[in-house]
Amino acid sequence: MPHLTPLHANDPGRVGRYRLAGRIVGMPAAGRVYLGRTVDGSEVTITLLDDFWTAAAVGADRDRFTAEANAASRVAPFCAARILGAGFDGGHAFLASEYVAGPSLAEYVIDEGPWEDGDLEALAVGTATGLAAIHQAGLVHGNFGPRHVVLGPYGPRVVEFGITPPYGSATPAADMRAWASTVLFAAVGEPAHPEDLRLLPEPLQALARRCACADPAEQPSARSVLAELLGEPDPPAGVLGEGARRAARAAVRVPARDTVPDLPPGSPRRRAATIWWVAGVAACIVAIAVAISFAQSQTGQPTEAAKAARQSGRERAPARSAAVPADLAGSWSGQVRQTSPAAVFNVRLLLASGTRGGTVQYTGASFSCSGKLRLVSDVHGTLTMDQAIVQGKATCADGMVTLSRVPGSAAAFSFSGGSGPTAAGLLTRQ
Repeated sequence: MPHLTPLHANDPGRVGRYRLAGRIVGMPAAGRVYLGRTVDGSEVTITLLDDFWTAAAVGADRDRFTAEANAASRVAPFCAARILGAGFDGGHAFLASEYVAGPSLAEYVIDEGPWEDGDLEALAVGTATGLAAIHQAGLVHGNFGPRHVVLGPYGPRVVEFGITPPYGSATPAADMRAWASTVLFAAVGEPAHPEDLRLLPEPLQALARRCACADPAEQPSARSVLAELLGEPDPPAGVLGEGARRAARAAVRVPARDTVPDLPPGSPRRRAATIWWVAGVAACIVAIAVAISFAQSQTGQPTEAAKAARQSGRERAPARSAAVPADLAGSWSGQVRQTSPAAVFNVRLLLASGTRGGTVQYTGASFSCSGKLRLVSDVHGTLTMDQAIVQGKATCADGMVTLSRVPGSAAAFSFSGGSGPTAAGLLTRQ
């Protein structure tokens, strides 16, 4: 769940017309993320984009940033966090978006287990609605996954889709492959294997198989997936409106939180206030968990034992974690090309068979960075991995890496960092 912490000593107090109230940590994004407030006190999420957008301060790149931000602001407010504003401040580009309080789907599944039946269908409807709204505005998410779905009080919201039009490997088809993996993750409760698709109920199973198809021409659009899930292509409230209505079943009620105290960074009072704020929230969560547990025992809601019994009746495959397959293990390297701003640099991946990740290293004419890779899914021979930069954060961004075998001895590599440029190329095994 995105957590609020006090501002650091070197953080700005304002960005554009927004006053910053604290840092949001745990949010996958292409830069630092803050909780901001408007003049009337409304809360917003402020994302300071990474350095590759700094060049947008002048010339054609600035015009492109402005045009894409304007397009993002037109994303319909159905299951997608709205883009409220964008601009430049202190040489950095920033985005202001709707703040959604709640856990990410990834965290909720880890804590609560797999989703089932009507709840799973509502989640699928909500995430398809959010992607359809983004695609309808001529944009793509480019980095979609369980961490980019926040379960708010009105249903799931797709977050941090940035202002990415279709670039390179960031396409609507790639978003829908990620949608299939995300729904499968929610149903299985862990990074899934292709054969786990059989665990999805219909029509989710058939739709997920079509979305996971390697041929983009065979993949359905987000809107058509949503229409099939709704069972009607033209509902009275509109496809997106009806999708948002049905997705409300997947809402998660979060306890009210206190505001982050506006004290000087690092002061003893601020540290103490933060400790008591965290302790208070933790106490509320414990109390709510106890109340829910008691209510379930009184109202017949499924207990953990009942869930296990029901899962065994569904012929569920034994729980296991996705691992790097032998045919994609080893050391891979090659040159990749980055989109706008255009650049070519070297990439080296090291993956060990049977493990859940590996390492990545990037080397360019004037930079070098390295990071860790954590396997998210292995669907139809394509590995999707979460990239966390550990050295060289000033020049490289966190994001998602995919690697898939192609005819011959090569593998197709792609990287997407959310709001920034994508990179793609062919790697060879060393």
